[in-house]
Amino acid sequence: MGSRKFCPTCERASLKVHHFHGEEVDVCRQCGGVWFEKSDLDNLIAAKCDQVEEADYTENLGAHQRPAKCDCPDCGRRLQVFHLLEEYHVELKVCVACSGAWAPEETVSRVVNSSAIKQALEEMNRKPSWKTWVFEFFLRMPVEYNVRARRTPWVTLVLIILNTVIFTGYAFDDRTAWQIIEQFAVTPAEIQTGQDWWTLVTATFLHGSWLHLAGNMYFLWVTGDNLEDALGHGRFLGLYLLCGVLAGLVSVAANLGGTIPSVGASGAIAGLFGMYLLWFPNASLTFMFVVWQKKLAVAWYFAIWLGLNLAGMLLGEQGVDYWAHIGGFITGLVIGAALRGRIWRANPLLAHLAGPEVQVRR
Repeated sequence: MGSRKFCPTCERASLKVHHFHGEEVDVCRQCGGVWFEKSDLDNLIAAKCDQVEEADYTENLGAHQRPAKCDCPDCGRRLQVFHLLEEYHVELKVCVACSGAWAPEETVSRVVNSSAIKQALEEMNRKPSWKTWVFEFFLRMPVEYNVRARRTPWVTLVLIILNTVIFTGYAFDDRTAWQIIEQFAVTPAEIQTGQDWWTLVTATFLHGSWLHLAGNMYFLWVTGDNLEDALGHGRFLGLYLLCGVLAGLVSVAANLGGTIPSVGASGAIAGLFGMYLLWFPNASLTFMFVVWQKKLAVAWYFAIWLGLNLAGMLLGEQGVDYWAHIGGFITGLVIGAALRGRIWRANPLLAHLAGPEVQVRR
């Protein structure tokens, strides 16, 4: 590491050698900033990204911004300020002579995760193509642009299979379908009198038509893989069912005395919408304006979805449990807000991709 080095920010504070994830770096104990020699930083970046075997952080730097007001701890030359990545506007101070880099304490995690961030941004910034246009034009389902899940979403897959198998079991026989719905659907008047509380769970596995099933299962897949990856399999299942139950209770409260049974996973999936919105705010979903496909921020997409639900409720449209949708969405927002800090601490890449420094192309 050479002779004694001084902090570029604190000037007179000396840097101390510190072992950081298997590499030696120089840390200022006063401000917490870190000085990386190029080889050490390249090794750390490669270790943090599964898709990168060798890294050269200088090749991924964004635009040069300006000269810094401090000097390199190694060679004494003036540091230069660059954006960390072209589409990630976190500032990094770099010595163009020796390629060392200085990162304040609050940006260290972003710097060492820069290749993973770059890979995620490539997914998030892909452009819609003729294939996505054809898909959405004919199926009227959005295309998602978000960071890829790191592990297989087994619970999401099992839920999709289970819902499909259950519906297939009664879809071709009207008499069987009515018996199933009568016994396992949520009926507000019965819940109100304390009967059949368990239907708040069973109703989330029933659907009224193939279109109802297909729409719900598609949105379960779109949001479920990322949420299950962030939460883990068990917690994801628990929160999914909790959203479904609470959405059902909101529907019951809004339809006291009602005798019309309600079925569907829509309330539970609306809960996933709320969590997805808060944990992946820079993700995009496409929206088809007649024949024009446009990537929208998830906040805009869910605002449109919520507006359509409110409009349907005010117009008194029948056949859709709008209160379950809204109740589930609010439940998901509450859960998402309560757990966001914990989720981002456990998944720092998600936190890095949620900030305003992310440059998303839409």
